Amino acid sequence: MEDELLVRVYSVGFGDCIYVRIPDDGEAFHALIDCGTSAPADSLKPALDDVLSMLPRDQEGNARLDLLVATHPHADHIKGFDPEWFDGVKIGRIWLSVFMKPDHPQAARTLAFQNMAHDAALALLERPGLQLGDGVQALLERSIWNPGALKALREDLARASGIDPQYPLYVARDLADRLSPEEREQHQLAYEQSSTCFRGFRDSETCLRVLSPEWDIDKYYLGQGTLDSHSLLDRYMLRTEAYQASPEPLDDLPPDAEEVSGAGSETVPRPDNISARDFRQLRRHLLYSALAFSQKDDRLKNNVSVVLLLEWRGRRLLFTADAEWKGTGVKENRRNSTWDVMLHHSDVEQLLLQPLDVLKVAHHGSHNGTPFHKGGKEEVLARMVSPDRTHVVVSTVAGEHGDKNPVPYPPLMKALGQLAANRRRYPNDGEEDLRNVPQPQRTDLEPPVAGKEVQYVDVTLSPGGG
Repeated sequence: MEDELLVRVYSVGFGDCIYVRIPDDGEAFHALIDCGTSAPADSLKPALDDVLSMLPRDQEGNARLDLLVATHPHADHIKGFDPEWFDGVKIGRIWLSVFMKPDHPQAARTLAFQNMAHDAALALLERPGLQLGDGVQALLERSIWNPGALKALREDLARASGIDPQYPLYVARDLADRLSPEEREQHQLAYEQSSTCFRGFRDSETCLRVLSPEWDIDKYYLGQGTLDSHSLLDRYMLRTEAYQASPEPLDDLPPDAEEVSGAGSETVPRPDNISARDFRQLRRHLLYSALAFSQKDDRLKNNVSVVLLLEWRGRRLLFTADAEWKGTGVKENRRNSTWDVMLHHSDVEQLLLQPLDVLKVAHHGSHNGTPFHKGGKEEVLARMVSPDRTHVVVSTVAGEHGDKNPVPYPPLMKALGQLAANRRRYPNDGEEDLRNVPQPQRTDLEPPVAGKEVQYVDVTLSPGGG
């Protein structure tokens, strides 16, 4: 066991909580990637208690966690970072997505948009007498900042572990390229193959790479906005603080556009593809702009996820958080997706497009979280996942987004089921089309662990291939 790498992906509903134990020249390096759920926070406690039970203790009885990573600020990834739950845990390093850096100049417009989405979502949630469906409710809640968890990640946990002010470290693919030699040495980082690589292991064959996000958040993930569609959202966003730098003209509105109040103090033109009557009804019943902001904000947060590639003694493990995929390539100053941006860099593309030993499927198995059947990129998935090698795990709960956007996405599950070395058949799958069909391992369908209150999927690896 001392020479086996362990990945434990917990069943926490719709969310991520992943423990990784990395053998390191006779010792072990312990990492926690995310701790969140869309369910009540207390449901995370059994998973976290199980993690803490596996950590080594010092003479004072404090548990040692070498690395804590919060990939992005959605509640289903950070809700469990309660300082009280980490009492008695000494954390060596805290990594957060660079998007979570409150004063990051290359994310100023993105953060302004996030604040606008927060205000719009909060106003809608607090509107009396408004009945919201479960999917809408969840979407709006994801647009609200999680102030308690963010304060813990930015301040409290580092202070309690005695690593303030060195941490948290706001990471990006190109972070190490921007650091001084002294800063690289302090954080034990190198810049190799166009990616930031953590070299703080005793074993020289071990490297933890950051493949995403980019340091320049505004450029890659928000863009400047366009008037190339008649959507209400694009036109209103161009009038907001987040898009003040946009060079696009705003004088081409249809002459009969009806101005109405939007989510902020600006007015919103009625788009020319909807009647005035329908527009008034839409605004009255749905507050469309607030919903649209929340939807775009949801994608922004996903696309700034920290994506990690762990290289260990000939093994390759990819942790993708909620990375999204469009398959349309990268366009400068436009809203781009995580996978498209990663594959835009030739060195990163080369790192990705090799067989993996572990793939943690992005975005809980959603249709837009994995390079799959878009833009002729089917080969991307096939080059990463090998039937004789790759363990594929999905942390999910079925049906979270309703019938129109099923999670996990059945065609993706079938494709991964044909490619995964750890394929399973689940006779209890609630989706009839997936029942007894080969799938990757799913946290929501694996049987309970004997003698434990918590449910999880384990992957153990020995050094080398095979």
